Amino acid sequence: MHPNNSTNLRNRVNKLYLPVTKALYPLFEVISNSIHAIEEKFPGENNKGIINIHLIRNGKVETLESLDNIEDYPINSFLVEDNGIGLNDENLKSFSEFDSEKKALIGGKGVGRLICLKAFEKLIIDSNYLFQNYLKNRSFNYKKSKDGFEHYIERISNSSHSGTKVTLYKFEKKYENKISKNILEIARQIITHFQLYFIQKIDPEIILKNQNGEEVVLSKLFDKEFEKEILSSSFIISDKEFNIYITKSYEAKSHKIYYCAHQRNVKDEGLSKYLEDLKFKINNQDSAGYYFQVFVVSQYLDTNVNEARTSFNFTIEDDSEENEEISLAKIRKESLNCIENLLSETLSKLRKEKLERYIPIINNEYPNYKNVVKNNLEKVKKLPLGLNNQELDLKLYEIESDWKREVKAEGIELIEQKKDISNLDEYQELYSKFLSNFNEVGQTELARYVIHRRSVIDLLEKLIELNEEDKFQNEDIVHSLFFPIRETGESVPHDNQNLWLLDERLTYNSFLASDKLFKQITELNSTSSKRIDLMIKKEDIFDKATLFSENKIPFESFTIVEFKRPERDNYTHGIYEKDPVKQVRTYIEETINGKVKIRGKRIDADNRTPFYCYIIADLTPSLISILDYESFVRTPDGLGYFKFYETKNSKAYIEVLPFKKIIKDAKQRNKVLFDKLELS
Repeated sequence: MHPNNSTNLRNRVNKLYLPVTKALYPLFEVISNSIHAIEEKFPGENNKGIINIHLIRNGKVETLESLDNIEDYPINSFLVEDNGIGLNDENLKSFSEFDSEKKALIGGKGVGRLICLKAFEKLIIDSNYLFQNYLKNRSFNYKKSKDGFEHYIERISNSSHSGTKVTLYKFEKKYENKISKNILEIARQIITHFQLYFIQKIDPEIILKNQNGEEVVLSKLFDKEFEKEILSSSFIISDKEFNIYITKSYEAKSHKIYYCAHQRNVKDEGLSKYLEDLKFKINNQDSAGYYFQVFVVSQYLDTNVNEARTSFNFTIEDDSEENEEISLAKIRKESLNCIENLLSETLSKLRKEKLERYIPIINNEYPNYKNVVKNNLEKVKKLPLGLNNQELDLKLYEIESDWKREVKAEGIELIEQKKDISNLDEYQELYSKFLSNFNEVGQTELARYVIHRRSVIDLLEKLIELNEEDKFQNEDIVHSLFFPIRETGESVPHDNQNLWLLDERLTYNSFLASDKLFKQITELNSTSSKRIDLMIKKEDIFDKATLFSENKIPFESFTIVEFKRPERDNYTHGIYEKDPVKQVRTYIEETINGKVKIRGKRIDADNRTPFYCYIIADLTPSLISILDYESFVRTPDGLGYFKFYETKNSKAYIEVLPFKKIIKDAKQRNKVLFDKLELS
């Protein structure tokens, strides 16, 4: 009975898009149909199948048969013949229906013949199939007409076996010009497309033939050129076996992992998302480089693929051990372990090259991460390629944070173990390991802090230089480097202030007020509107150099710091706004005269309370004039001035420190630390 298409064939073909770069896809579709016909005839015995592919070139047949240089002639048609089940009634019905469900279970989408007609003038089909107890033959042409079928004939076959011949007749010119004339190159492209069949040794015998008798047996070509490059492994999840194969592609655009069913890709993912080393092409001396293509195959995947072959009928992302179901996440996790093992040599080389680039940057720019690298080398090796300095810093910080959490968790676990130690030697060994890690975490923290100090000193040096407008930085900017403006110690974290520039002991305090009006400082009962740059109440007298106790009452001393703009030279003695000595002495009087209560307890500052005052200012002529008038004395290094005031109302030590002296002294105090990290 003459078959009919269920819709307008010409319209369907015209709407279909086939890039010229995929000119061989029609041939792949016909080969795929032949493989399926063989699988249907010889279930589980594909090795009994034979597919002959004849390359038909432009020119007279008689001439082409005798040519040695036959590959100078373009290919215009293909004849594909197989010994499969043939185009029986069921297969013909499927062929006649667009989007047929006949091949859904083996991954077919039912549009292969449309792809063929997009690139070729017509299909010429001649098929022998078993009907009841004898062979029948049906032949027809399939063209881009409304119905499609032409010259349809059914008859008794004179063949001795079933099978089908399909001729892809007469390439459209734009596609013909895009395929290779070389039989070997076409053979390689066929193998690449059907590589899962070849890899798993379930391919029928496929032979590519030229009209002059030259032929290529694809299984032999695969063994010679492809197989040695293929890596394979397997893993088990819940008694289900999964096989993994890795090939190299010189045409792919990225490293990918394919989850396959029925020898076709169902879902693919970029490998660099999970193995960041595999972000770029792998270069070698013999070629332009390649990308790894990873294939995961399993009977479980075949069984659980949906009908459209677009997804799997199981959970995708759940990889928890509590969930016994096999999920894609679990398959991916095991696949990545296999990839790590199979590509260990390549990955080790990539990671070594990466470290060779990153380690000098870490040593020179981020020495605080040296212990992080030492204790987390495998994680550092797996950092992405091509990070710039800032990105590297961020990634290392993430690794460092994880490492700290791990070490802290170890410490908590050890504390719990100590409650019931059954094996003292084992506990001591664990404790020793923990202590080593804990100390190195501390060293990393110290290194980070030392680098911070070096950076602060460098920045201060820059700030006191003339800027592009031949002016010095504003007083507020310099001030903020020492301590944030308009903040108090209650709101400024310890790490945000740099009072160690003046003296290490200034880091430890219970109260800081920065650039606030006295009447705004809640701990001082004063209505004065005079501004204070920085006030520090210390828990220990300055010259004792011992740490304070926050609960010690009464306060035993106060420290006041006043900042001036670098190179300021408009000071005038006796005028409050222009005399820094008068300013700090006024601050002292305000503090002593204030009535202070904290949590209901009276705090006294009187004429017996020592005040330690720093005036941070460059020694310009107008300032030196004030200091000489007040009888200040040069410091031993000759860079600063100091004086001790003692009156019936107060006693105070006031020191004037130029920025250059602060920088010089800070460098000297921290020199041993800077030298240790090679920051000097």
